Amino acid sequence: MRRGGCSLLGEDIISLFSSLGDAGMLLALAAIILIDGTGFPTLPEVWMVFIFGAYSDSFTWGVLVVLVSTLASLGGNFILYSLVKAARLPTWISRRMKQYTDFLIVKDERLLLLNRVAPVVPYTGAFIAVSDWDLRKCALYLVVGAMAKSSVVVVLSWLSYDNLRQDVAPWAAVGAVVVVIVVSLVASLIYKRRLRLRGELPRSQ
Repeated sequence: MRRGGCSLLGEDIISLFSSLGDAGMLLALAAIILIDGTGFPTLPEVWMVFIFGAYSDSFTWGVLVVLVSTLASLGGNFILYSLVKAARLPTWISRRMKQYTDFLIVKDERLLLLNRVAPVVPYTGAFIAVSDWDLRKCALYLVVGAMAKSSVVVVLSWLSYDNLRQDVAPWAAVGAVVVVIVVSLVASLIYKRRLRLRGELPRSQ
C-alpha cells in the first residue's frame, strides 16, 4: 500500500505497535478507533479487517477484536465529550448543534444507535456534551451500537477468509465492509432528504 494521507494513518499505528505481537495488534486497533472517535477519520473498519486476518481461524481472536473495538469506540467518544466539556464551545456553535438534533426524528440518546445504521450526526462525543444527554444511556447505546457494527465487520471478514484464497480474502472483506459503509451513508442521505422534503431540516445541513 502506498503511504501518505489520513487513510493510511492506521498503517503507521500498526507498524508502531507491531513489535508487541498480538497485544500490539489489539493496542493498534484501540488507538486507531480512539483517534477516529475523537474526530479524526482513520477508517477503523478497514483496519479491523486486516487485524482480524492475523488469526482469522480463531474464534477467541474475533471476540477480542470485537471487545477492543467496542471499548475503544466508547473511549473515543468520551474523550471527545471531555474535551468539549472542558473547552466550553462558543454559544453560537452549541446552539447550532442543538438546533440540528432538534430537527431529527430521534432527538435523544437513541440517536447514538441510529447513527450506527445511518450516520446523521458526526462527532457524537461533542453532541453528547452539548445536548447534556444521560451518560449512562449514552454509554449503553454506544456499546450496543459499536458491538453490533464491529461484529458485522468481523463476521464479514471471517466469511471472506474462510471461503477465499488468502491473498484475495482481505480485499474481498474490505470490499464487503465498504459496501456496508456506503449503504449506511446512502441511508443517512435518504433520511436527511426526507426531512428536508417535510421542511424539518434546513438545507444547509
